[in-house]
Amino acid sequence: MSIHVGVKRGELANRVLTVGDPARAIVLSRSLDGVDLENTPPKTVPSNLFSYASHRGFLTITGRYKGVPVSIVAIGMGVSMMDFFVRECRAVVDGPMIIIRLGSCGSVSEAAVGDISVPSGAYLVQRNVDYFAPLEDATATSGKPYHLSKVFEADHEITQTLVKNMSSKLGTGHVWSGINATADSFYSSQGRQDQNFVDANEELFTELIRHEPNTSTLEMETFVLFHLAKTSTGAPLVRAALDGQVQNGGSVEALLKKNSIRAGACMMVFAQRHTNAFITKEDVARVEPLAGKAVFDSLVEVHLGADEDLHSTQGSVWELPQAV
Repeated sequence: MSIHVGVKRGELANRVLTVGDPARAIVLSRSLDGVDLENTPPKTVPSNLFSYASHRGFLTITGRYKGVPVSIVAIGMGVSMMDFFVRECRAVVDGPMIIIRLGSCGSVSEAAVGDISVPSGAYLVQRNVDYFAPLEDATATSGKPYHLSKVFEADHEITQTLVKNMSSKLGTGHVWSGINATADSFYSSQGRQDQNFVDANEELFTELIRHEPNTSTLEMETFVLFHLAKTSTGAPLVRAALDGQVQNGGSVEALLKKNSIRAGACMMVFAQRHTNAFITKEDVARVEPLAGKAVFDSLVEVHLGADEDLHSTQGSVWELPQAV
């Protein structure tokens, strides 16, 4: 069992939609196969689906969408929670994985509240704590107050598929591309001014655009997903091959060189940082299920491998009952 997410082998599918808010996970679970909408109360996980809420705040829901096994995992907020989620879920799933994040963000582009951003890559914005060290420290004020990393790219096919499906659900004029800036804080590293602290972030937006001119959104998770996908190894593919599940994977050496995770992301624009506009509850209720279905469609549309290449259905929570 994974330590913090809490799921075991056979409880998490190879295709995963991840969100921050557990309430969003429950809303999206209503789109899965076999859900009795009439008899499922709001804010309740449908009874035909597997669900597990861990003591660390993760919620996992697993079922099928259009007959394909999928999972929804709510992780909370921040880069650490994304790291827990990706590493621990990767450890309990055999074969390749697709992970798509559906989150919320602030727009620093022309995207308006209620629109969708599908980033082609992301970079990390980190507060440089040494910059704020006491003045008597010889290393104080060295460098800039914020460190901006290199861009790590999303999976190209997943990104294109998300754009297509989001445009179909919401209209092409409401779907935007660009680069995401993932911050290590909701406050200082996203340029929010706070007179109670010295943050030295008055020029942060200018620095972000200078660093990456296509910066379009700010949030707190996506970079870690893209980074871990690009640094994932083929070890899970090798495990599956040794278990006799991978039929056409090739040699162990070739499998180890492959990334075992493919990742994409999309975000609902909750805040327009230039105008300070904020999304309404009515717009959230309208956009959220449409965006969720677009992600589910993308998860099952992108080819991941033959069934025998994936985690075994036998003994899993998505195993279908045998006909009598």
